Amino acid sequence: MSNQRYEQGMARPEVDIGPRDRVRPPVAERTTLVTGGAGFIGGNLVRALLDTGRRVVVLDVRDFIPEARFTIGEDADDVPVELASIGDQARVLDVFRVHRPDEVVHAGMILDPAYLATNRTTAFQVNVGGVVNLVEAMIAFGVSRLVNFSSIGVLPRVMYEPIDANHPILLADAGPGTDFYGSTKVAAEVMLFAYHQALGLDFRTIRPSAVYGLGMNQYVGPIKAMVENAVRGEPAHFEFGGAHPRAYTHARDIAGLVVAMLDAPDDADRIFYGSTGGPMVTTTEVAQIVRELVPGADVEIGEELSEAEKPVVALRAQLSIENARAQLGWEPQYSSIRDGIAQYVEHYRAFVDATRLTPDRPSRPRTGRA
Repeated sequence: MSNQRYEQGMARPEVDIGPRDRVRPPVAERTTLVTGGAGFIGGNLVRALLDTGRRVVVLDVRDFIPEARFTIGEDADDVPVELASIGDQARVLDVFRVHRPDEVVHAGMILDPAYLATNRTTAFQVNVGGVVNLVEAMIAFGVSRLVNFSSIGVLPRVMYEPIDANHPILLADAGPGTDFYGSTKVAAEVMLFAYHQALGLDFRTIRPSAVYGLGMNQYVGPIKAMVENAVRGEPAHFEFGGAHPRAYTHARDIAGLVVAMLDAPDDADRIFYGSTGGPMVTTTEVAQIVRELVPGADVEIGEELSEAEKPVVALRAQLSIENARAQLGWEPQYSSIRDGIAQYVEHYRAFVDATRLTPDRPSRPRTGRA
């Protein structure tokens, strides 16, 4: 055992982690490491960060998905992509040693709830251990600021509305409603507070809600199939789920909030919700908007909730973004779901046009932004 003893109760010992007051360079001189940056939200993050003049480095287990590459545009070829897992501490340290980032956006995670439930050790190693690996690399190389991606999946049932960052995530009889996914995100959030309180780590956590846009995954309900099938002229019919409400948030707004969090004043809150702050929108309303925006769209959904959806609806509520407005000066660009879906429709249409095959040979996708 260590010979060190706490002098007074549970007072914190002094731990030397090097200088804590490193001055960050001007924005245009910064290198930002984005974990999970090759996917859906990652592509939007990379584009938004490049637009500020930053140099961006991506750490991911794969190269850019086609939609991310299209979103980033021609600059995608100039963004270094380090193929690595955040669960591999040595590899994470290598990436820091080579690229010497000034700040980190951590969006790398395992999202699939079914996979996490059946691969529980991996769930911890990546979603929790990966955060520890990143933070220890930040300490080792003197990196001063982290924006950590969490989720609304940390929430148990709704206790009050609108939900803000002070809403409980643990109740006397319930924990996060998304089981192993939400629980690993809670654990990561709590670990970051430990590093902040004991060692002075400067971090902010974003909890995004129902993020949609080009390249999105299937976990946000039928909106992806509705929009993309409609653009392709294919039907999208669903038996259940019309009454399911969500606080939909456009991916570009999430990216804009992350940029604001990287530049947050030192006394800003540690947790922010990625949302529009407005009323929730049902899937039935999404279907109606798609039919209005895409003439001839064959989109239908039954109003009744499936058995799997019923317990999830109890976790949904309007989210507050007042601290982001007041402390970061941030406002969502797509506060209107109709405007956001319209952008998604046009962006997806441009993507399809750019990747369409010619009769002779496959054409290389053009890059562009809608």
